[in-house]
Amino acid sequence: MELLGQQQANIQENLSYGKKIALLICLSTLIRVLIANAVELGNDEVYYWTYALHLQWNYFDHPPMVGLLVRFTTANLLLHTTLFVRLGAIIAAAISTWLIFKIGVFIKNERTGWFAALLYNASLYSSIIAGTFILPDSPQMVFWLWGILLLFRIKDTHEKGASATKLWWLFGTAAGLCMMSKVHGIFLWVAVGLYALLMDRKWLLKRDMYLAMLISIILISPIIIWNIQNNFITYTYHGNRVNLNGGGFNTESFVRELTGSFFYNNPINFVLIWISVFGIGKMEHNKQNVQLLMLCGLPLILLLIGISMFRDTFPHWSGPGYTGLILVAALYLDARRPAIHQSIPRVLKASLILLLTVVVAGIAVIQFYPGTLSTNKGNNLGDGDFTLDMYGWKETAIKMDALYRADVANGAMPINAPIIVNKWFPAAHIDFYVAPATQQSTYAIGELFDLHHYQWLNRYKAPLRKGQDAYFIMPSNNFSEGNLLFYQQQFDTVYPPISLPIYRSGTLCKQVFVYRLKGFRG
Repeated sequence: MELLGQQQANIQENLSYGKKIALLICLSTLIRVLIANAVELGNDEVYYWTYALHLQWNYFDHPPMVGLLVRFTTANLLLHTTLFVRLGAIIAAAISTWLIFKIGVFIKNERTGWFAALLYNASLYSSIIAGTFILPDSPQMVFWLWGILLLFRIKDTHEKGASATKLWWLFGTAAGLCMMSKVHGIFLWVAVGLYALLMDRKWLLKRDMYLAMLISIILISPIIIWNIQNNFITYTYHGNRVNLNGGGFNTESFVRELTGSFFYNNPINFVLIWISVFGIGKMEHNKQNVQLLMLCGLPLILLLIGISMFRDTFPHWSGPGYTGLILVAALYLDARRPAIHQSIPRVLKASLILLLTVVVAGIAVIQFYPGTLSTNKGNNLGDGDFTLDMYGWKETAIKMDALYRADVANGAMPINAPIIVNKWFPAAHIDFYVAPATQQSTYAIGELFDLHHYQWLNRYKAPLRKGQDAYFIMPSNNFSEGNLLFYQQQFDTVYPPISLPIYRSGTLCKQVFVYRLKGFRG
């Protein structure tokens, strides 16, 4: 009877945690949907939407998975709304929450998984940057966490002396798909290699590991083939960004990497993670499990810190690494809490509250701050105000449509005059918000490293004809005299701009300058 009672108690506990996770996923998904509807697409998001316009095996900046995801969630581009563009990220965050819970359950218990899921959803990176905004990181996190779960299952299977062939094949698939989302997925294989070399050299004798590696290579072969066809432009571009030759210590980049990681991962999470990394050794735990988690996190984090000392990096690049360390923090918390206590620790409540506070404040500033955060005036009004990247484009589309119709009606511009773009931002915003409203097309003229994917999008459009007229749109927060000088060389006449004022809470926040370009020189 006592055994039966214990079994019933265990079942009840499992159901309890299952319900908690289901509730967490539903609630966090609802919040993300609300956020996705609350603000316009950012520079990167709307640019990745352009990937879905014409699918390729690879793109100038990244592998193809994010483009495929956008193509899927927008129903083959039929659903032209902010929510459906971001829906893939929201779905990915829900799946990732479940996966990190399952990893915690596998390596320790349900409560560890619960703590890990809470930490994951309290992180600005995993919950908002990759979990609400559509980026290559969005699908990457699903395959990253699936790969980590498979690694622990492989490790457990090998320890039991059983065959792990199917698990290795699945891992090769997960790692390959992770790399097809973002090149950071290679660090799943880095974790395998380091674990095999440092912790269990018997793995080096496993034929299945090499077959899994072959599966990953086959899956990423489209990236390689595309780069062969395009002179390895992806690696030329990224190589220039992280080349360590020349230059001294880059203080600005180093500080940005550290402070960015501190804020992107949630300051409370960040402190807890590093306390756990250095304090977990004093706790009762499976040592090899912790070692494997460290190998899934620290190599990427430490490499990027090292690169940031000399070259510019972006703090979200280390996000997957910190996700691996979230599980170390979950183990640490579980070891410190009484075994029968199931409530949310105060540190996790504080972390979740902090995230919600930041998100609500951020949306409020983007949507309602009177005017601009920038001190720049005149032609550069709003320059440096990052909130304007996600504000005012719907209003711009309405005003540009009215201007275009008036120009056509009075003969100032021909019908179907295209919009010329010379940089991937704000070109993608113009493509997503303005062009559909005005029924105009865009055409890119400029340098490859400014145009990025727009160099390839040109191939699907009729080239500009000699003598053709066009528009050029330049928001004041992206104003550059160099743009005007460039187009004065490309066209016979560049007329003074018409200014479209954009207001926030009744106060001018930026001007959108619309230039009429006459007589393309070809």
